Amino acid sequence: MTRIERWSGALACLLQSAAGMTNEGFAGWLGIAVRTVAYWHSRPDTVPGNSNQELLTAALERVSDSARERFFRMVAGSDAEIPRAGNAIVEAVSDAASFVANDPLLAAGSIGDDSIESLQEEMALLARSGGMAAFDIFATARRLRDEARKLAERTRRPDDLANLYVIVGQGTALMASTAFDLGHWNESAALARASTQYADLAGHASLKAWTYGLQMTLANWRNEPDAALTYFARAIRKAPDGEPKLRLRYIASRSHALLADANSVAEVLQAAQRDRELSASRPDELSASIGGEFGFGEARAAACAAAAWLDLQNGEQAAKCAREALQVYESQPAARRPYSQINGTQIDIAAAHLHMHDRGGAAEALRGVLDLPAQKRNVSLTGRLAKVEGLLTMPPWDKDSEAQHLAERIAGWLAESSARPLA
Repeated sequence: MTRIERWSGALACLLQSAAGMTNEGFAGWLGIAVRTVAYWHSRPDTVPGNSNQELLTAALERVSDSARERFFRMVAGSDAEIPRAGNAIVEAVSDAASFVANDPLLAAGSIGDDSIESLQEEMALLARSGGMAAFDIFATARRLRDEARKLAERTRRPDDLANLYVIVGQGTALMASTAFDLGHWNESAALARASTQYADLAGHASLKAWTYGLQMTLANWRNEPDAALTYFARAIRKAPDGEPKLRLRYIASRSHALLADANSVAEVLQAAQRDRELSASRPDELSASIGGEFGFGEARAAACAAAAWLDLQNGEQAAKCAREALQVYESQPAARRPYSQINGTQIDIAAAHLHMHDRGGAAEALRGVLDLPAQKRNVSLTGRLAKVEGLLTMPPWDKDSEAQHLAERIAGWLAESSARPLA
């Protein structure tokens, strides 16, 4: 069995389970209402309407290979039946139920606290969904941002507007980050600037600091460290003490490394230690309430430091920091592990081993990365791996036959990836 000709509510729920998603996450991934997913759970024999049939079929095609295999194993071991096509009564009733569940009139009433809270909860779930592919995050963030904008157009209550501007800013920030992962540089930069403006409208200092950090990160990836440090100087003056400043300093360490300024790297990391101490007594609102992509824990701090030491060609320090990051990432529950950060850290470990003249260690670090499905090979990963490929073309590896074999595997991986590294 390689496809489902006709979906039932039970089969849809099995796909959700195989993908490891909550009702909110599954609904956001499909682009439907949460109540539709809840309806499938309560009525497993129902047959989704034609539009949802197409969405489910497309979703099955784009899940990871392991999730797809798990789904078909679950189907084979369950009592769920595949409904037959062509039953006009079933289709009519199912289409009607699906339409009512997604009726735009239900969203046309006055704004209630539950509407804003629902968007806040969905945004938090999206920010924590480290296993989703970049485009799925982009599409869901866009939907949540657009829903928040529509609500903002219907209210004049200052508190509601502030909360909705925060949601719009968060959604725009996630769109900027994933647009970069998808290879759209100019659009990513424009979205990042807009997210800073929304954060300013909301008066949300933590979100504004986060969006400035995003602009710094994008500038670093474009190899524009001076621009990144300009953003840093602007942001550090107004960022809240604790985690927001901690994150900005770690990103700045990468900027100084790109300028080959080892002394400034050491100084900014030392200053970050003071921010770390403050963060213990001053929890950051954004990190505490949302977390995930909007958090900055020990893993991301160590990963930033690893990237800085790599730019300075200090393999020992880079490997030490990268392994610290990987240990924290892999200690998280499987559903929360961010695949992009984990694989990016493995690539950094490989680069560190090459700087330490250890080809075997580099190959071992890349083993899982080179098996990553094409749809999960984002720009962050392709950019890092392209740098490893570049190291393999230089002495002492350019005359090493096994190193050249590894370089050929990397070249094939990059050629099969839709997201191209930033030149």
